[in-house]
Amino acid sequence: MSRLIINSFLFLIVTIFLTSGCQAQKDYSQELKPLIDKYVEVWNSGNVDELDAVMSNDFVRHARSTSADGLENIKKLITGSRTAFPDLYLVLTDEMFTENRFAAHFSFTATNTGPGQFPPTGKSVEAWGVVIAHFADSKLTEEWVGYDNQSFLEQLGFTMIPPTQETTN
Repeated sequence: MSRLIINSFLFLIVTIFLTSGCQAQKDYSQELKPLIDKYVEVWNSGNVDELDAVMSNDFVRHARSTSADGLENIKKLITGSRTAFPDLYLVLTDEMFTENRFAAHFSFTATNTGPGQFPPTGKSVEAWGVVIAHFADSKLTEEWVGYDNQSFLEQLGFTMIPPTQETTN
């Protein structure tokens, strides 16, 4: 009798374990992907007024040289980027969604034909990076961006010069 109870108990445990792991996971991309797609569309088109629908007013962008605090500042950043690189084209790949977060690999191409942080070079660039975004109340609230800045600048014609070595006598 005891063996029957133990076997029944083990069967129950295994059944619970297996069925709990088979529960359908919520597809967060259905809610978040349209917001991300609109954000990418704005980067690609420059129509920054469309950001009002997908971003919170206190949105924060963390990036090495292109940070922005607030909705109006991200609009200025996108407008400035598209002035310097009018044909900027951003593509997301390897997208991952969780409850209130998004992560992806991205790439972009652009030609520096307009004024910006430096005079136009006329050179085209291709770069890649990663982005992690956070959402609250169906709005984009924060993003962390890292991209291959060195390659980006080298393609524009910038060079790295090693520091000079001082000699002591």
